[in-house]
Amino acid sequence: MRLSGRGAISIISVLALGGCFAPMTTREAQAIAGQRMTKYCNARCGAFTLSKTQKINDRWLVDFDAPRHKFTITVEGNGNTSVDIWNK
Repeated sequence: MRLSGRGAISIISVLALGGCFAPMTTREAQAIAGQRMTKYCNARCGAFTLSKTQKINDRWLVDFDAPRHKFTITVEGNGNTSVDIWNK
């Protein structure tokens, strides 16, 4: 069986777009949260470490510990984030 040029392009497009609609993994959520944390702190928070990640419904809660604060980054399924700060 031979595919035409359009058929091959259609199959490749479906496979490529399939990854866009797949659920977010723990690693992806941690990467997005890490980038957001770096941008938010801008080297003012001190060294921070990833402490915990949990999924609640369709969002991820990623916790970071810094010397004076604890940060929770909420990562939505669409990649949007919000930052919550907790005093130690």
